[in-house]
Amino acid sequence: MAELFPLRIASVVWSNLGNPTNEVSRALGIERLQLRRALHRIKQAQGLGGDRVIIWDDGTVTDNQGDVLGNVYDEI
Repeated sequence: MAELFPLRIASVVWSNLGNPTNEVSRALGIERLQLRRALHRIKQAQGLGGDRVIIWDDGTVTDNQGDVLGNVYDEI
């Protein structure tokens, strides 16, 4: 029988207006410049400008409605 592992639910690391802080990049284990570039690529691919996004600790980036826009780790 396969061993079951508990599901881990991602946590929000950023949902504020403005640019994510250094703590966000540290929580993701990447450099701030990497985070900035990844968010730019994700927003550009989705046709977003300065729109607010939510960043999760697994790298997922969503909009305010919860729609997945991309993943930071896919862009670095």
